[in-house]
Amino acid sequence: MKKCKGCGIPLQNKDKQGLGYVVDMEQDYCRRCFRLSHYGDTADLKTNYVTNKKIIDIYDRYPNALFVLIIDVLDALCLKDDDLLDTFKRKDLVLIINKTDILPENFNDRKIDRIFSKILFDLNRKYSNIKAAILTNKFERQFNEQFLNLLDVLNATNVIFAGRANAGKSSLINKLIQSSDLTTSIYPGTTLEEVEISYKNYRFIDTPGLVDVNNYATYLNIEKYKLSKIDKMIKPQIFQLSEAQSYFYYGLLRVDIIPKNKASISFYINNENQIHRTKYENGDDYYQKHYCEFVLRVKPLGITEYSISDQKIIVIKGLGIIKINGECLAYVHSLANCRLYECEVDL
Repeated sequence: MKKCKGCGIPLQNKDKQGLGYVVDMEQDYCRRCFRLSHYGDTADLKTNYVTNKKIIDIYDRYPNALFVLIIDVLDALCLKDDDLLDTFKRKDLVLIINKTDILPENFNDRKIDRIFSKILFDLNRKYSNIKAAILTNKFERQFNEQFLNLLDVLNATNVIFAGRANAGKSSLINKLIQSSDLTTSIYPGTTLEEVEISYKNYRFIDTPGLVDVNNYATYLNIEKYKLSKIDKMIKPQIFQLSEAQSYFYYGLLRVDIIPKNKASISFYINNENQIHRTKYENGDDYYQKHYCEFVLRVKPLGITEYSISDQKIIVIKGLGIIKINGECLAYVHSLANCRLYECEVDL
């Protein structure tokens, strides 16, 4: 059975509306991949095609392979409190912390290494199957050589690239093989089945992304997902306050800060969008007037309360990071059941 080289879906020329459709079975890419790659057309993009069970079944077909787990840099900040690594606890595992180039300008290599060395040190106490970890540092120009050398040291030939949806698996493989064979996009759910690629002495297997129930991207449609996606270096939006204030990020997020004296809040989010600030006593009216119908939510906004004595760093998967300094009360209104993670490392 011939499969699409871009997403792995079996090709077919019978159902024009079905996945894998091609006009000619001699083609290598399905219509969906072709239109997505050449025109950015998301009409056929289905983000709910693959279940986690199906993906784990794919993993189980390669019991002796080396698993390369690609982790988005913001997700990596809360990895210790996540259950992602439990899925791979019986696999030989290499971690790649990806997309470090989105970290703010003041994050040089030394700071990045210090932050993630601490995270990985804590992980190694719990997981003995982690063979190595690599950062795709924004100043690192030798990643390909470093990674392939590691595969040789580990005597790996069959290599499974795994991870959560939109962690950058396909893009990273394209970088390694210096090609654009695999279809990539900013949206989760681009890869639909496993895709095998022969490269030098290796067999690379790209896989669909695991769904994360704690990630905003799981619940946003394509239009709204563009608001949450971070794909450029973050420029934090920083606010100082001495009285109660409410901060809004469209209909996706609201944060109320009630300081004892002075406080500050920094938002590490998509640079294209601005945080709106208003007085706390006007917050409810403002939200009702401007944002109630902005997001078609499958989940309502829930409220998490924090009593902060000095500093709190909160990771919201699929949206960004909030850093709050100063003694205050904070109320974070976020999508209900999307867990908020407290980050222990100082940004």
